[in-house]
Amino acid sequence: MVFWRNRSAKKAETPVVVSEESAAEKSEAPSSETPKTDSPTNVVTLVTTRLADRLANVTVGATPPETQDAKAIKPPKVPTVAEPAAIVPVDQPHIFGQKRAVARIRAALSSSAGEHLIVLGEPGTGRMALVESLAAEATRKDVDDWIYVIERHTPSRAKAFSVPSGEGGRVAREMFSAIDKANIAFERHLKSDEHRISLDLLEEEIRYLGDKAVEQVRRRAEAQNIAVVKSLDGYVLAPMHEGRVVRSDVFRALPESLKRNVEAKITTLENELQSIVATLPDIELEASAKYEALIRQTALRAIRPSLAALKESCADHPSAGAAIDAVEEAFVASAVASGGTSAQSAMLLDFVDKDSPERRKVVTARNVSAKDLLGEIGRDALGRPAYIPGELARAGSGFVIIEAWRLASDPAAWSALSAALTSRKITPLSGPGICVKADPIPLEATVILIADDQSWSKLQAIEPGVARYFLHVAKLAATAPLAELPELEFSKGAARLAADNALRPLAPSVAPIIYKDATRRGGGRVSLSCIALLHLLQNADSIAADRSASQIRASDVTEALALRAEADAP
Repeated sequence: MVFWRNRSAKKAETPVVVSEESAAEKSEAPSSETPKTDSPTNVVTLVTTRLADRLANVTVGATPPETQDAKAIKPPKVPTVAEPAAIVPVDQPHIFGQKRAVARIRAALSSSAGEHLIVLGEPGTGRMALVESLAAEATRKDVDDWIYVIERHTPSRAKAFSVPSGEGGRVAREMFSAIDKANIAFERHLKSDEHRISLDLLEEEIRYLGDKAVEQVRRRAEAQNIAVVKSLDGYVLAPMHEGRVVRSDVFRALPESLKRNVEAKITTLENELQSIVATLPDIELEASAKYEALIRQTALRAIRPSLAALKESCADHPSAGAAIDAVEEAFVASAVASGGTSAQSAMLLDFVDKDSPERRKVVTARNVSAKDLLGEIGRDALGRPAYIPGELARAGSGFVIIEAWRLASDPAAWSALSAALTSRKITPLSGPGICVKADPIPLEATVILIADDQSWSKLQAIEPGVARYFLHVAKLAATAPLAELPELEFSKGAARLAADNALRPLAPSVAPIIYKDATRRGGGRVSLSCIALLHLLQNADSIAADRSASQIRASDVTEALALRAEADAP
């Protein structure tokens, strides 16, 4: 190193060079030795150390950062801003008030059967959702189910039988199961040795009775050399000689007196034989009755055990017992009519809720043709006659919701419905190729007609007195005054709409925005169109999903409004 030091102002500064090695030797000298006094000089001596050694001395005893306990190092807490509580949805079934309409609908739904309801209102006001919700809450008395059985003596008629409420499907299923088992048992009985022996005995009895009736005539005829011969057409009398019938050419060669004598005997015997033969049909009828009784007994042996359990379960319901008896009689009649070859009952199966113990309480009719409303008698996949109930029968004592525009577009459907409303009976139609008339069953359901001004006027054009079928009328308002529907109530209704459609909760900041938009759409009043509001909330929910937000916020609704305005712009 080179150090500079001013000794005197008069003397010139002379650089002095000191090597690091000499400095290190001096620093390593024993400390016990007494340093010698140096003579004055212009050189200042510095004892230097290496930079690495100095740094090592500074860091001695320090703990490296990576060896410190990681748990002791805690990240700094970042303050979070809690989201405001979402708007609480309203509990009432209709989100936009409609208090007067709700009260009228509830009163109509609690009335007796036969008092039907029409709900008027503009499309988009939630008429269908309101009616379905209120109808599901209403309570109605259960009514009997109905099944059909083809009568034995009038095969063109399907007789209706009532069965306990909710048991129609079970009874019908068990009846068909019993019939299938009975068919198998019947065929097994027909092939049994016991049945074949019974038939042989019956045939032997018929032959014995027939032969016994003509036996006396045969004996008298043989005593007079006259033979009684049985042919396909009946009995024939012929002359006989030495126990053998005389040929016709031999008989013609006999003397005339002898021939006249033989012919006189034959005429007398013929008169007696005819009187006896006249009694043979009675014998055959008697034998036929015995054969029919045999087949009937065999069919009863097959069907009764199969129906025993079902009959016992319906012992407290006389009409159900009568239906089971009718099925049994139809099975036996089918067996007898087939001559003992097969048996099949033509019972009509009621398909109402065959997989559920109860009928549907609320039925929304999407198809309103005459057969869809009244039901139809057709054939199932196995070719058997089957009763397919219509919407009016499926509801039982519940409610059938029908949109008026569907009836207005199909006058035949309205004609079928009006006939059922007038008679308070449901008469199923016969399907193609089916010549069976079904008994009418009572109409227990309440019909709810959903209409607007246009569809209602079309129905009135089809039938001017259409209003007489509906004793109760409820009309949904399109708008509401601001005083009757304030912002808080409206926002709770909107929250209910969002919850019912699986949308995100609404932040409180959304309330003034959607209320202002509804007021704008209502022309200074609050618009009650839930369809427009639902579309807005759905768009806002999509925007909130893109932003990973847990609520629908004011910014989401504002952007959705902007997109709607952009789409509506020409």
